[in-house]
Amino acid sequence: MKNFTLHLLILTIVTALLGFSGLDIIGGTIIRFICLVSSVGLFISCLDAVLISRRNKKMNKQVETEKVKSDNNASPFNSKN
Repeated sequence: MKNFTLHLLILTIVTALLGFSGLDIIGGTIIRFICLVSSVGLFISCLDAVLISRRNKKMNKQVETEKVKSDNNASPFNSKN
């Protein structure tokens, strides 16, 4: 969904300018509805991007702590000196 963020942003801005400019356009209600739907999509897309980035950070942090734990369990007597 985050791949469509830029497209939804452009669609929201264009439909907002057309629908809420005060001009008497023959499809004004439809344009306002499209603006509403695209703004909800934009919100979901941005929220999805934030949640995925937090999840990736959390997963990377867990992987790093597991690596540190496995390194600490290694015995110093196993080295070849």
